[in-house]
Amino acid sequence: MKNTNDSANQSEHLDITIDADLKRAVTEVYQQYGMSLTTAIHLFLQQSVTDHDLPFDLELSKEQLQAELAREKATGDTESLAAVEALWQDWKEL
Repeated sequence: MKNTNDSANQSEHLDITIDADLKRAVTEVYQQYGMSLTTAIHLFLQQSVTDHDLPFDLELSKEQLQAELAREKATGDTESLAAVEALWQDWKEL
């Protein structure tokens, strides 16, 4: 008999806020591969776990990093803010 309390079998809901134009643009990108945005995010998360890292090289401009930092400060997203601030510090040291 399968254990229904096994966390590997449970799903959780993830609610994110994303710019409407970015959502439309990225949805079009993933539709080219026949996948939904939800599937693309799931693949991203799975690859992050496999790599124990971001599944790609980070290539954001100074302006993009500053904009993300400002967005997260404005929305009070302190968990992500710490990660972006760390990236900003790494970028400034390059």
